[in-house]
Amino acid sequence: MVVVGADGGVLHLNPAAEELFGRSRERAVGLPARALPGGPQLAMLAERVRVSQESSRLDFPAPHDSGISIGAEASPLFDGPTCAGAVIALRVPKQGERALDFEALAAGLAHEIKNPLAGLQGSAELLAREADGPARQYALVIAREAKRVDGLVRELLDLARPAALATAPVNVHTVLDDVVLLARGMPGADPVRFVQRFDPSLPPVQADREKLTQVVLNLVRNAVESVSGKPSPEVVLETTVSSLRVRGAGGRTRPLLRLSVLDNGPGIAEPMLTRLFTPFATSKAHGTGLGLAISRRIVEAHGGRIDVKNRHGGGAEASVYLPLDV
Repeated sequence: MVVVGADGGVLHLNPAAEELFGRSRERAVGLPARALPGGPQLAMLAERVRVSQESSRLDFPAPHDSGISIGAEASPLFDGPTCAGAVIALRVPKQGERALDFEALAAGLAHEIKNPLAGLQGSAELLAREADGPARQYALVIAREAKRVDGLVRELLDLARPAALATAPVNVHTVLDDVVLLARGMPGADPVRFVQRFDPSLPPVQADREKLTQVVLNLVRNAVESVSGKPSPEVVLETTVSSLRVRGAGGRTRPLLRLSVLDNGPGIAEPMLTRLFTPFATSKAHGTGLGLAISRRIVEAHGGRIDVKNRHGGGAEASVYLPLDV
């Protein structure tokens, strides 16, 4: 719950809103509502309600996870006959709620497609061995496209299934070293300068090494594609202890490791920025839009979170936050 005054300033945050915005009530009260993370939408909503003196609502991306849509319902706050501001109730989806329908769809679709697809691919490959001329080329195209669709189905299954983890103490810097080695072999990576800024004091993190590698490799691949064709392309991998903390079920707070991939590309278009973690939302000509959705599933299974934003001065920054046992 957020209360915004007639002048657009924050009058009150309840504890749930403090946690959502990462601001205490003492720090937030008196600030313009637009100064909160995601605040411009709230300020616009509050002003609309103040002027019309009627309730209104909108959906906006969560401050720290643009893939989650928060519902905001605002009502006018009256002081006698005067509208003194707006009371905004925010509804954050429960964990797992937003993906439930899509998971059922993905699992069913993948199951229905997988078996006939395998038959199609096998038949096309057999036909290509026996055919000559244009018929052989057509058969090869069918086999290649069937293989591509099979990869998409596998990604759908990865997204639909819970991320089963085999955790152990992992040195994230060895994971990043492996990822950089793999990234140098990516198409278009030859001119890219990879920079590593590591905090050597970081302790091991409890993680599934293979799945964590999958997440970071996906982020680095996106960064390499983003800087393709740019003069002096650069991708930076950075680690540190975050200023954020996570509260466990027992009330104890734990520090978070921050692992970031930064690039000096053109950044992400604002309309796409709010849909990055939505399955099939992509600006790539040949992308599926599932990579970040799967990455978020894996990171959340580790008890962490993932955030992607544009950098001041250009480029994008993708950050993974994982709990530390210290």
